[in-house]
Amino acid sequence: MENWSLNHDLVYVFVCVSYLADGEIDDSEKDAMRGNIKVTQPNLSDGDYDTISSQVVDEFIALGNESARSAKYTESLNALKSMFDADEGKFKLIKNLAYIARADEFIHENEMAMIEEAITVLDMVAKVNIVKTDSTLFVDFRS
Repeated sequence: MENWSLNHDLVYVFVCVSYLADGEIDDSEKDAMRGNIKVTQPNLSDGDYDTISSQVVDEFIALGNESARSAKYTESLNALKSMFDADEGKFKLIKNLAYIARADEFIHENEMAMIEEAITVLDMVAKVNIVKTDSTLFVDFRS
């Protein structure tokens, strides 16, 4: 897609954690995505978020299958590494992904796998501890 930015990558990883886990994005996950974008990118206007979100969903649909969508998830995570100067920023992204995963109060095994992949791709394996139950998922930063 032309004009794809890091903001698109950010929204894309949020969409993936929401959708690829159970095949739907419920309202709690939509609210969590919008809120996490505001935390991560406070200068992004609502209009810009809506435009980027629409473009991301179009790209997600165009990719056509889970394999292509998962490959794009990994590609977006790799691109997002350049967004952060320190581990704290990468941890915040992982924390936001966990927040989205637990927004519907059920942690699907695909969500867990995607969080684990984010931790690996962002080079945070030794720095993040995962705490999971059926309905909650939290991450702790090990400094």
